Amino acid sequence: MTFEKIQLYSLIFSVVTFAFIFSLVQKRRIKEEYSLLWFAMSMFFIYLSLDKQSIDRFGDLFGIAYKPSVLMLFTTGFIFLVLVHFTVVITRLSEQNIELIQEMGLAHLRAICAVGMSQPKQDTVLVIVPAFNEEANIAGVIAELKSCNVDLDILVINDGSTDNTSAVAAGTGQALVLDLPKNLGIGGAVRTGFKFASRQGYQTAIQFDGDGQHIAAEIHKLLTPLKEYRAHMVIGSRFLGNHDGFRSTFIRRIGIKVFQIVNSLLIGQLITDNTSGFRAYDRKAIEFLARWYPVDYPEPEAVILLGRNGLMITEKPVLMRERRDGSSSIAGVISVYYMLKVLLAVLMTALRKPVIHGRDC
Repeated sequence: MTFEKIQLYSLIFSVVTFAFIFSLVQKRRIKEEYSLLWFAMSMFFIYLSLDKQSIDRFGDLFGIAYKPSVLMLFTTGFIFLVLVHFTVVITRLSEQNIELIQEMGLAHLRAICAVGMSQPKQDTVLVIVPAFNEEANIAGVIAELKSCNVDLDILVINDGSTDNTSAVAAGTGQALVLDLPKNLGIGGAVRTGFKFASRQGYQTAIQFDGDGQHIAAEIHKLLTPLKEYRAHMVIGSRFLGNHDGFRSTFIRRIGIKVFQIVNSLLIGQLITDNTSGFRAYDRKAIEFLARWYPVDYPEPEAVILLGRNGLMITEKPVLMRERRDGSSSIAGVISVYYMLKVLLAVLMTALRKPVIHGRDC
């Protein structure tokens, strides 16, 4: 067998690449599962180097007139597979990172409250208040919640705030404050609250935004359907009934209308306010969402998730105030991008198999 120079160089490069990857795996600098693609590609290029007719055969197989283009085709395919593989790995690591941050926050809260924390009474409601940089609003939200005629505990999830949200909330002496060491977004923060509620035995939970837009006196509207066993989740809707309350900006209302149409088609039930952050949950929903609550696009996706898994959803009309201080992180062009991502997320959620089987409902 005679080798042309290009074959020799290609063979040397392929063997060196194989040996290099092997060395990295041996030294535990690359995990075995991540090295398989690299080994496969190295072996393939060794084969191409040894068989000078292989390029022509592959060119004929794929109908490529200029045979050297086969190398570009295989290289592009390999890069594509590597990128997909890395995306899967990064997604898994991201989920693990979220879990770790949540457990760190929960562990820290248990440590500082070990003496005073007790099991809630049967009728005690846990109010989960996600808050990110809500220093100007959080004290008022806590005071308003405590003034309503409901037996409740308040859990403020400080979602990695860079201001004094945590200190202000703790300073009221009327709320537990769970500090997440890194910002997870509202989905990750609220799921942390569900984990706390599930582990502490709460039978009912309320999701209540920390920006002061919701009205605590209306909590009883959401609790009634839960007490009468007519729903597992009750959404406080700005779009039911005739009232003059704040209903968000014009652009956001367009997005909300799109979610209304899409989600209603996907679960076969009209939901008018899929983005509402004012919601009540019973024990079954708490336990389910402690594990499955969406992290990225929580409110619209949670509607699909609960609906697809046979949990009952209903809505009650509520009022909403305009934000008094601060600003939303979703505005302008970002809101359009956000809507497209959420639509994709809810579609994927609808296409997945339910995680609760019929006998579990």
